[in-house]
Amino acid sequence: MKSAETAAPLPMYLQIAELLARQIKAGHWHRGERLPTEAALAQRLGVAVGTLRKALALLAQQGVLERIQGSGTYVRKTAGTGQIYELFRLELTTGPGLPTARVLEVVRVPRPPSVPPIDASVRSLLWRIRRLRLLSQVPVALEEIWFSASRLKDLTAAQLGDSMYLFYQQRLQLSIARVEDRIGARAAPPWASPPFGLAPGDVGGFIERLSWTAGNELAEYSHTWFDPAVCRYCSRLSQ
Repeated sequence: MKSAETAAPLPMYLQIAELLARQIKAGHWHRGERLPTEAALAQRLGVAVGTLRKALALLAQQGVLERIQGSGTYVRKTAGTGQIYELFRLELTTGPGLPTARVLEVVRVPRPPSVPPIDASVRSLLWRIRRLRLLSQVPVALEEIWFSASRLKDLTAAQLGDSMYLFYQQRLQLSIARVEDRIGARAAPPWASPPFGLAPGDVGGFIERLSWTAGNELAEYSHTWFDPAVCRYCSRLSQ
């Protein structure tokens, strides 16, 4: 495994907004419930009050929160559309956690037989990205991601951010509209190494994911190996 490069982080206010949205969706706060005071919440999250206010303003703009002058900030609805990590299903066993990534490898390769055709081309070259995923700085998973190289001829680890879906939107003008996850168990790959908790051959959780655009174009195919000792796959549905 090559030395890891930390992906370009999201701005701090956006990180806080995403973390709060994940906590709301996980049921830490319910519809109509008042959040702690800004001072208390900022202290709990370890950020400046100004940064927290910017995050709260964004969530209010998205309709997740309602800020009432002289009363406080209330949950308006379960976090949903608009969140960068809305489709990220891994959570720490102790709570949602904020996703970050370390890029392990970026290569352009011919499509292997095990990967379905992407970008409507059977013979297309694909970018293969290998990453270590962390939740609140705890290593939880390894990812192997494939997407078409037809829209992007050159790519380095420094150009990738924590969120691949945000990268697709900003660099490739592709928006992921739906995903299909196939969950099971599988041995960790040969390139697994610390700080990931599973050694090559150790059996852990496994996710095979297909991601489509609104036009029903397969835009990404990925494998994720996760360590069930520290995280879990969680999908919440509501009417």
